[in-house]
Amino acid sequence: MEMLRRKVADAPAAETAVRDALNAQYGRNVAEINFRKCWYSSAGRQEFWDVEGTFILKRGILGRDTRSFRYQVDPDSGRVIGYEINAPEPSKPRSRKESKAD
Repeated sequence: MEMLRRKVADAPAAETAVRDALNAQYGRNVAEINFRKCWYSSAGRQEFWDVEGTFILKRGILGRDTRSFRYQVDPDSGRVIGYEINAPEPSKPRSRKESKAD
């Protein structure tokens, strides 16, 4: 899917590029996107916007997963250079002994 490429001049524009990338990847299954941090950085000669946050992914009728992400957006073209999405660790159920101790 070819997306419109545009110059990314500020943090809200970088967040918009990430929102578009998440919606293109997951479609209508994205329920909510929360941005935690957005900053301009560089590595060697490459400059990019780093955007971190979380989103809620709908799973079926009642299921939802919260996942964290980190995207790198090219400031000149608006393309996503790289990204990382972390699935949550499954929580362990508490035993009866732990429940009674509380």
